[in-house]
Amino acid sequence: MSALTEEVVRNLASKSSVPLVLRDFVNSWSLCKWPMEKWCAVFGDREIPFRCMKKDFLSDEPCWERRCKSTNMTFKKFADTASSNEEWMYFDYKYLHQWFSADDEIYKAVSWEQFGFPGKGPTDTTLWVGSSGAHTPAHQDTYGAVSWEQFGFPGKGPTDTTLWVGSSGAHTPAHQDTYGVNIVVQLHGKGWWHYVQNLDPINISLNIWLPHDDISDTPLTVLFLQLDTVAKAFLDKRRKLRRAKRQRTREDAVTTPDEHYDLKSLLDDRTNNLETASPITSQDLVNIIKENIKEYSNVDRPLRDDEVDGSATLCLTKALIDSFSQSNVIDLVKQNLFARLS
Repeated sequence: MSALTEEVVRNLASKSSVPLVLRDFVNSWSLCKWPMEKWCAVFGDREIPFRCMKKDFLSDEPCWERRCKSTNMTFKKFADTASSNEEWMYFDYKYLHQWFSADDEIYKAVSWEQFGFPGKGPTDTTLWVGSSGAHTPAHQDTYGAVSWEQFGFPGKGPTDTTLWVGSSGAHTPAHQDTYGVNIVVQLHGKGWWHYVQNLDPINISLNIWLPHDDISDTPLTVLFLQLDTVAKAFLDKRRKLRRAKRQRTREDAVTTPDEHYDLKSLLDDRTNNLETASPITSQDLVNIIKENIKEYSNVDRPLRDDEVDGSATLCLTKALIDSFSQSNVIDLVKQNLFARLS
């Protein structure tokens, strides 16, 4: 049997190339059992800043942070008004140590040891609190991330605990129960596209950034050395694949299993509650967009002054970035690069 030890979970988080779901994983976290009254007591009477935006805001571009206004209110007021408010609200990307002291209960309750990161704690953890409709634009991180998300207040206790390892695209939560609390743990790999949208009236997340090299802090000479290493590895792999094809065997192209875990064995062991996540289809994505339009948009009303319609002046910077990001341009650069390296 293959057990999900701390080391195995850490390896899954950093090396798995497919999205995985692990249920009943963080039941030991006291936060998972906190009712809404407890969260109100934890935050107390302090006013915290929420970035806000009208739920039916219309624009021809993502709702960037710069478009949002900021409103200060207590957590209790947020909880009392989240369902009826015409705006979605997001208290996002806030480090715990900036808002709580070492004596606070939430500070003491956070530990990432069971994920294989015993050195990570509340000082490394960010907090996210949002209402229905609050979201981040689809984006890539230059680092890995682990997040714990809580859905479905008001709740009667946890109904499901889930671990997401990786995501190559947008995914809806694995399970939702409007009558209880749903706990979702997601491990996003470095560079994977992901999009977060809060679905329930009140959503709480905890997040840490995993240790990955950030190219923004990398000297240019080191960056080029890294690029050289990647290019040589690519060319070496391509040569191996050509030899394998000529010899009618794929032995040289087979990836050596990681010595720390065997994914198939982990999946076969039902006691692990581990499963592969079903990928979202194009139709699923269309359905999500249609539901969002039905839920939030009022296309019959006139545009407000802060909104943008499809005839808005084209942003030159955006147009330039989009032009360089076209797949045919990227393919051409790749071909030229490897042609020069071959």
